[in-house]
Amino acid sequence: MKERDVVGKKDLDLQVRVGNIQLRNPIILSPGPLGRTPISMKHFADAGCGAVCSKTLSLEPWEGNPNPKKLNLSYGWMLNAEGGPNIGIEAFSEIMKRVRKQIRDSHVIISVVGKTIEEFVDLARQAEEMGADILDLDITCPNTSGKGISDSWQKDLDLLYELIRAVKEAVTVPLWIKFITSYGTLLEIAKTLERAGADVVVPLVSLGAMAIDPETGKPKLGFEHGVGIATGPPLKYAELKAVADVSRTVKIPVIATGGCSSGLDVIEYLMAGAKGVEIHTTFMQNGIRHVGNMISQIRQFMEEKGWTRLEDLVGLTLKYLPEEPLPVWYRQV
Repeated sequence: MKERDVVGKKDLDLQVRVGNIQLRNPIILSPGPLGRTPISMKHFADAGCGAVCSKTLSLEPWEGNPNPKKLNLSYGWMLNAEGGPNIGIEAFSEIMKRVRKQIRDSHVIISVVGKTIEEFVDLARQAEEMGADILDLDITCPNTSGKGISDSWQKDLDLLYELIRAVKEAVTVPLWIKFITSYGTLLEIAKTLERAGADVVVPLVSLGAMAIDPETGKPKLGFEHGVGIATGPPLKYAELKAVADVSRTVKIPVIATGGCSSGLDVIEYLMAGAKGVEIHTTFMQNGIRHVGNMISQIRQFMEEKGWTRLEDLVGLTLKYLPEEPLPVWYRQV
């Protein structure tokens, strides 16, 4: 960790290096509804994101779950049970090839989900061909009942290793892997991904939740099981621990995701060891202008505290923690 340089308000460097990718800032539009089209990705790139990610794409179009798919709740919580609706990678690619050259200052991430290793390899090749700078593999797939998606990728580490090796050999762009932290083998999953050749790991705090209409007793979400994935600011504290633990477990870069709603949240994630932060819920709730708000908040913090390089904050908190995290927190009960 380098000591900070104290200077005036100019010459602030918000860049972060994630492997061989240099981001102009650590704010990343994560996979979700706001990246449903290449045009919407361009809007977030123009707003200032360091990278923008597509909605997760499958080989064939998916309709998703019945409405309502999303609910805004109190205290900033949101419930999501979309079920992965998307137009399919072929239709998305036709538009992206026209829009890709218009996205200049932000890196483009394409997220894909497959049912088999062969599907993942096919999707990965198509994503690289359409101009992806980074490939995001979705091995978590919440709320995709009935689509043939298996959760074996995280339960069978040998199978997971085989998947990552196959995709890694098929493409040349960096490979980012998002995985659910609620599995009892969180740190073993991270180590398996690193050993298989993943370039970046993205630990995701996932919390299944339900909302009920007291007038009828029925679940409010349209998903047949009535449950969704809870997202929002309260998840930040669980995600901070996951990022700090994974950062102490693997040597490859870690990206945070979940619970980030301000520039100061981004700072905390970087201090926990993250090289960037994937964000979605707060942009859905506050609009695209919030990208600029968060960048301004980061700059204000750096000016007030005398930091000139944002990357110098990465991992600052880790020196106050033991080298080995406590795996007991991730054991299943």
